[in-house]
Amino acid sequence: MQKLKKTIHSLLGLMAILGMIIISSCSNDDDGPMPPAPENIVQVASGADQFSTLVAAVQRAGLVEALSAPGPFTVFAPTNQAFTAAGITNVADVPVDQLRDILLYHVLSGRVMASQVTSGSVPTLLEGENLTFAVSGSSITINESVGVVTADIDASNGVIHAIDNVLMPPTEEETNTIADIVIGNEDFSTLLAAVMEADLTGALANVEGEYTVFAPTNAAFERYLTDNGLTAEALLASPDLATILSYHVVPGLVPSSAVEAGAVTSLAELPFYVSIDTEENVWINGNAKVETVDVMADNGIIHIIDYVITPPTQSIAEIAVGFSQAAEPQFTQLVGALSRANLVDAVSGDSEDNLTVFAPTDQAFQALYTALGVDGYEDIDLDLLTAVLTYHVVPARAFSQDLRDGAELPTLSGDNVLTVNLGDLEINSSGLIEELLNVHATNGVIHVIDEVLLPPMD
Repeated sequence: MQKLKKTIHSLLGLMAILGMIIISSCSNDDDGPMPPAPENIVQVASGADQFSTLVAAVQRAGLVEALSAPGPFTVFAPTNQAFTAAGITNVADVPVDQLRDILLYHVLSGRVMASQVTSGSVPTLLEGENLTFAVSGSSITINESVGVVTADIDASNGVIHAIDNVLMPPTEEETNTIADIVIGNEDFSTLLAAVMEADLTGALANVEGEYTVFAPTNAAFERYLTDNGLTAEALLASPDLATILSYHVVPGLVPSSAVEAGAVTSLAELPFYVSIDTEENVWINGNAKVETVDVMADNGIIHIIDYVITPPTQSIAEIAVGFSQAAEPQFTQLVGALSRANLVDAVSGDSEDNLTVFAPTDQAFQALYTALGVDGYEDIDLDLLTAVLTYHVVPARAFSQDLRDGAELPTLSGDNVLTVNLGDLEINSSGLIEELLNVHATNGVIHVIDEVLLPPMD
């Protein structure tokens, strides 16, 4: 019995010694070198020859730190051959901002193994842009044409999938709309300011639209503002600004080859009037000349003009009355004579009426009174006065550019006609006052003359 106790005691001692050895051994193992930690995405790519171009691109784009962050990320990594296939042989040739966008377009947030990829769109780190995946068995296709050639390359902060081409982020399609042309031409800066103020930029930028725009230059605006005693600020603040601008626009495409003399309905649903002079120059409303034609845009055509056109707001009668009541009155005799002959209504109206009035000045009427030996229109026989006044009215809207030398113009005075003498700028023997041509009215146009016209007397 004593001998058995000694044996057990010896075995227990031996087990204790062995336990100490094992513990000591384990302790020594803990103090020894650990296996190397997995490398991050940039480090893994840097260690693979097939990604040398990608690594150079990441460095140039300043994304090393971002792709070394904890993430996790999923990178679809173009191989060197992929960059070559995309025509990128030297990343230094690609602008940094563009290169950065391209690289961010290859990165997803999160660790997505190949087995987790499903068909559909997934957002990338390039804001607002997605990649579209199509999965068929073990095959993964990106954006319909780029394939994964090596999947699930592990990294400490994500996973890399090697691909066979570079994924190019969608770019905004370059346009050349009417708005683009106006924005890009410094000579349209006033027009641009007006279009923006009237909130018409969207219409002129709409690639689905078709417009023809008669576009005034800065110089055209300057002449218009000076002639009307306005400032640019006053024009931009005008409640009529949108109407004025729309008056320069025609729905549809009207190339110069299709331009004809006559009335044209504008986008403002008001007509303007095209004239073609003896040298084939195109004019609008008698005061705006077309300087450049057929500037083509994606959504229309621009013809550049040298003056701002505005729709008339007063009839011939109203304009004449306005002149007669001015600080330096004019046409007082014409207005009085029209009233006496009961012809005021005949020269009132709107765009449905088309008249041309050759309007004698007060001085011209005074010369007539002297010739007739009377004191004024009240002393002239009413039938004669009516015949004289209607002889000054042509039943057509004829701007000066519409006149042709030697032409005979019908009048409201029976069969009596007026004869045009462009060489001397005369109608019959009466001189046209050049600075007072083409006074535009709702119902026609006024040309001021320096002599009262007398119809042929039987």
